[in-house]
Parts: sequence; structure tokens; C-alpha cells
Amino acid sequence: MSSSPPRWAADANVILRYLLRDHEQLAEKARGLFEAVEDGRVVMVLNPVTLAEVVFVMASVYKVPNVQISDGLVSLLQADGVVMSEKEQYIRALQLFAGPVKHFGDACVCAAALEECEGRLFSFDRELSTVEGIERAETFPPTDKSAKDS
Repeated sequence: MSSSPPRWAADANVILRYLLRDHEQLAEKARGLFEAVEDGRVVMVLNPVTLAEVVFVMASVYKVPNVQISDGLVSLLQADGVVMSEKEQYIRALQLFAGPVKHFGDACVCAAALEECEGRLFSFDRELSTVEGIERAETFPPTDKSAKDS
């Protein structure tokens, strides 16, 4: 009878060292965790707030382009040994962040609208009207005119 692998939560600094490889000793330690995840010896639990912190630090402090942030984190999230609530929604948010949506918070709300609200989004951010599948409104109840004129 085999037991389930232990679950470990990962802090943003571990993910950052792993992806950025900017501190040799810490990157090596982080790599040990990710190898254990890949080998099925450990399940890594990732909190959405931690994911947001990683995106924020990579974009604002390290000036990593959105596409590179998305590529690295989508690859990480798609690993079988990584568990996160609403994982597919955050993968979609990262994909939007790599494309038409400049800010990760906006990408998250667009992903939620697309996944849970048939694309309906109440927002004053006009740029979000350009996201495919988003029906943005600024007034409630929404009118056909609200998203176009505002």
C-alpha cells in the first residue's frame, strides 16, 4: 500500500529563486523542491496570493516581460505535483497577462469573468473591452450602450 506524498506549501521567495536563478545557493535549494515535485515525492501547494506576489515581484522589481513571467509560471502550474485552488483559471489569467491584459490583477478578473460569468465583467477599465469574450459594463443594469460609450 503506497501513501500519498507529503504536501508542502511554497513561499514566493522559493519560486522566485527557482525561476530567476539570481542567487546560486538558494536557486539550488529551490531546484531540490521542484525536482521532488517532478519525481512525485512531494506535492507543492501554491496559494493564489503567493502566485500574485511572484508575478508582482518579477514584473516590478526584476522588470521581467509579461510573456516570460507567464511562460515560467504556466509551466510550473501545469506540473501534476502542483496543487492550487482554481488552477485552470489562474493559468488562463497568466495567458491573458502574456497577451492583451497588462496587469495581472486585471487578467485574474477577466479569467474569472470568462470562467464563471460567461464573460460578463463590471469594470471602469475601458481597455478590458478589447479582451476576447469579455462583455464589459459600467452601469447596472448594463445596457448595450454602457460598454461602448464609456
